[in-house]
Amino acid sequence: MSDIRTIHRAAAGIEVPVIDIGPYLRGEPGALEKTAAALGEASETLGFYFIGGHGVEQSLIDRVFDETERFHALPMDRKLSLKVSDGKIVGFLPPGGQTQRTSKYGKSIHPDTSSSYYIRQEFPADHPDRLAGKPWVWDNKWIEGLPGFRETIEAYYGAMSALVYRILRLQSVALGLGPDFLPGHDAFKPAVFNLRLLHYPPCEQTLDGQFGIGPHTDYGHLTILAQQRVPGLQILTRDEQWIEAPALAGHFLLNNADLCSRWTNGRFRSAPHRVINKTGERRHSIPFFTATRHDVPLECLPTCTGPGNPPKYETTSYGEWIAQINKTNYDFIRDSDKK
Repeated sequence: MSDIRTIHRAAAGIEVPVIDIGPYLRGEPGALEKTAAALGEASETLGFYFIGGHGVEQSLIDRVFDETERFHALPMDRKLSLKVSDGKIVGFLPPGGQTQRTSKYGKSIHPDTSSSYYIRQEFPADHPDRLAGKPWVWDNKWIEGLPGFRETIEAYYGAMSALVYRILRLQSVALGLGPDFLPGHDAFKPAVFNLRLLHYPPCEQTLDGQFGIGPHTDYGHLTILAQQRVPGLQILTRDEQWIEAPALAGHFLLNNADLCSRWTNGRFRSAPHRVINKTGERRHSIPFFTATRHDVPLECLPTCTGPGNPPKYETTSYGEWIAQINKTNYDFIRDSDKK
């Protein structure tokens, strides 16, 4: 059956829950409820947890990392031909293009040292959402001259989007809403995905107040992170201690994001985290972000409020929420607004 345990590393005091979701995915009796309980406990405490037995082939994950390394090894001029522009976060974001100005958990005084390649979900030319001009339909900036790159990314998108809806089912049960409430909610018809291929250069020392990625919380609903062997991600615990998450082979690292926390009235924690790469090696990571539709207002979930526990947050939509954050954190959007 599914279980929850912790990774311990005495030197750093790490305790990151690890959940085996394999029994749930195989439909074993009672596994849905037990796995959901484990996920709920992890979500309400640290807000981060590993999942194993997730069903995504390791060979596919390895191929995506290979493509990530190939992309970031390209000459800068080739990558800059795909540079983010027009206020849209799609394409290549060079080092120094982002500063975590919204953070309350340690000031990012200088721009982040990491670089990113953002790829959005592909919608065919005849897809109804593309024809209707929906705000979650983007035109990707695909790199030329890397055979197999796009095919690998699109295969990963398919595998990860399917996994997201399985996690939504677990969240729904953990919140006492029944297995179909969140997967069937208008907010996830469709879910909004964003894949980020990240590169952190080796950096023995940065400026005071500078990070690979500065302290922040994620903004949407859920993030599924693939890591290689090089660690660097640090999580702020509820008692305000920074702990390092290990790079656990064969597992994804998941965390709740801000709208998930707001939607659950603070029940599911959106944990602050940051990345500091002082290993002397290049670090690559691949977060798969999930948000709700831009146009669906998110009212406090019915099982997360009641007598003595009124809603703590105003109703908002992802579109309203993310627009202001992006203007604050991304320099190219700030600059375009000044013109």
